[in-house]
Amino acid sequence: MDKRIGYFPNIILDITLTIGFISMLLCAIMQVIFRYVIRISVPWTEEAARYLLILVTFWGGALAIREKEHISIPVLFDRLPKITRAVIQMVFIIAITVFLVFVFQGSLVMIKLTWNTPVGAISWLTMGRVYLILPTGVFLMIVYLGLWAVETIKELILSLKKE
Repeated sequence: MDKRIGYFPNIILDITLTIGFISMLLCAIMQVIFRYVIRISVPWTEEAARYLLILVTFWGGALAIREKEHISIPVLFDRLPKITRAVIQMVFIIAITVFLVFVFQGSLVMIKLTWNTPVGAISWLTMGRVYLILPTGVFLMIVYLGLWAVETIKELILSLKKE
């Protein structure tokens, strides 16, 4: 994918994921240290680590789509003609986008239903705010799928012109 397109948002995504992962790791380490070394239970660390895992998972999915690193088995796919590969890739992109649109809609419903529902140990956080991770991550995935689709269509057009 062209690195110049959306360079600033890419950097923000990378930084957010790095900070999220490091924070999640620190929360888990703190939880172990406090529970087993100091013998004090700190309940917010478990919840924070869980919510950071959700962030890293959904936003990391967008990163995986951006880098085209989702799980795949390219052995057969790479042996297909370029036109067939492009068509299959477009079908994949469309199917994933349709699925993500439903996830996006469902996450908006969950945000509305749980906006004021408090979480256990983190008093200022509500489940509605936690659910904000889903539509933002899904939105990023859809944007990167759109860029991937444009790139695939360009490759398909170039392949057709060569023949």
